[in-house]
Amino acid sequence: MPEFIELIFSDLSAQFLSPRKRLFVGYLACAFGIAVLWICVAKRTSLKTSLAMVFAPAVWLSRSSLFDFLCFLINRVLFTFLRPVFLTQITVATLVYQLLHLQVLLPIGALAHVDYWIAASVFTLFYFLFDDFSRFGTHYLMHRIPTLWEFHKFHHSAETLTPLTVTRTHPVEGMIFILRTAIVQGVTIAIFVCLFGNKVDLLTIYGVGVFSLMFHSLGSNLRHSHVALHYPEAIERIFISPAQHQLHHSNDPRHFDRNFGVVLAVWDHLVGSFHPSTHEKISFGLGPVDAGYTKSVWSMYWLPFASLFRRLAVLISRTPKIFERQR
Repeated sequence: MPEFIELIFSDLSAQFLSPRKRLFVGYLACAFGIAVLWICVAKRTSLKTSLAMVFAPAVWLSRSSLFDFLCFLINRVLFTFLRPVFLTQITVATLVYQLLHLQVLLPIGALAHVDYWIAASVFTLFYFLFDDFSRFGTHYLMHRIPTLWEFHKFHHSAETLTPLTVTRTHPVEGMIFILRTAIVQGVTIAIFVCLFGNKVDLLTIYGVGVFSLMFHSLGSNLRHSHVALHYPEAIERIFISPAQHQLHHSNDPRHFDRNFGVVLAVWDHLVGSFHPSTHEKISFGLGPVDAGYTKSVWSMYWLPFASLFRRLAVLISRTPKIFERQR
């Protein structure tokens, strides 16, 4: 038990002290700095007023923010316990690597002669695009498949947004995204090892991928915040702004199923879910229809399973009728 508690504390501290994590204190500092500067310039306010708006108690001390904090703690404990059973990228990479050796269309080691910096640059760019597309695709399915949406409601139930809201994720959804990461990393590593040999490596700064470092340093944590940072219209057609992701959390039906992307907006253009940011006031959450969902933290964790069981019960109840028709 003491070792398990030590693992939990180690995991909790890593969430804020490791630059590989979204909530790294350096990224949070960058986000808050950008937010204060944005409000000063956009609203022409004083530094004091900007700070008061960024750290508004009505947001940070709200019931929704308290739930964010509780969910963060609960999930860290759960995932510390479940981590050993997760499929790792090494497992996926090994499987894909073995399969690639069985095919004849892709010559093994075909690009092993290229310079290291070319291999690293191509690998980094491919991984970024594959990773961003898979995040978009998984998020899209979370909204389109009714059973998955029941679990994704957990995240959308936040009525105030803070950087900690990114961790407000049902464990089932968390496991799906962990599997996604393992597949993306495993497949990418396997393909590029086959093509480039031992020259495969991500371009990193302090051990963090360059695209990931740029994304988080430029205010990714403002996506879950009450500071609506807009990009120029032309830029928003390429990159998803914090204001565009906040619109994704809107409880206004006009904004439902919009802006699924993480970094690039191109995927939303392809499926028709792109929506530019708006300057109108946005309210977050699920709305009055699902008010019971956030009655308690327990209900947030349990209700998706209850919905799943009801769906299964209906399916089972219809099964005999199907066979009767066949007879």
